[in-house]
Amino acid sequence: MRYYIDTEFLEGTQKENFPISLFRKNTHPTIDLISVGIVAGDGREYYAISKDFNLKEAWNRYDIVKDGFRDCGMTPNFKKVYWIRDNVLKPIYEELFSKAIHDKDYNRKHFCRLAFNYGDLKCLIDWYGKTNKQISEEIKKFVGYPNYYPKTKYMRTKVESTKPKFYAYYADYDWVAFCWLFGKMIDLPKGFPMYCIDLKQKLDSMYMLQENKYKGLSKIDAWLQDIKKHPDYPKQTNEHNALADAKWNKKLHEFINKL
Repeated sequence: MRYYIDTEFLEGTQKENFPISLFRKNTHPTIDLISVGIVAGDGREYYAISKDFNLKEAWNRYDIVKDGFRDCGMTPNFKKVYWIRDNVLKPIYEELFSKAIHDKDYNRKHFCRLAFNYGDLKCLIDWYGKTNKQISEEIKKFVGYPNYYPKTKYMRTKVESTKPKFYAYYADYDWVAFCWLFGKMIDLPKGFPMYCIDLKQKLDSMYMLQENKYKGLSKIDAWLQDIKKHPDYPKQTNEHNALADAKWNKKLHEFINKL
């Protein structure tokens, strides 16, 4: 069975929590899972938001970018861009808020506000989010583990077709975040592959089959631009939502198979 995955994550170093370090040094670079979306080949869907990621770090993370010049002079002006907050956390807030206003259980304990702020978002994620342990157990059930794993050697041939194959677009970080839900690579559920099939690589490999039209690897970008103009090339909507991007991955694979 094919499974198309996508994750949203926080990457890089983080500030250590105060109890651990008096001076709050930076940790080693890591990948914190924020959300995960999976679409099965038979159309089933799974989506979860983690409540184990460092929300404060994600909320405060920013990049400094050049923003013109000060007072029309030659001194550059810089501004802070909160990319994670604006492109990942804000859509999650809007999604959970729309769920909360119709949730009587939530409203008995919390007061829904319209403001997008750290406190309200934390409240929503604490209520609707799931621990990484919960997510890993739910993914096992979603994929069908351990039912697809052969109990006897005579079942092996029949079961091989039901073992999961995972696909993602620019899969490297998604696959690491996904695998870390289960621990080390050797801790993956039996039958899970230790690699993810990268749809970007599959798309690039299609170029090599048409090299008579586009000679030279330097032409691959032009080929990709032409492919994206194809009427059947899937359009991305609700980008940076893990489930929406997983759905797009499935459509992209179907498109590639028709080329």
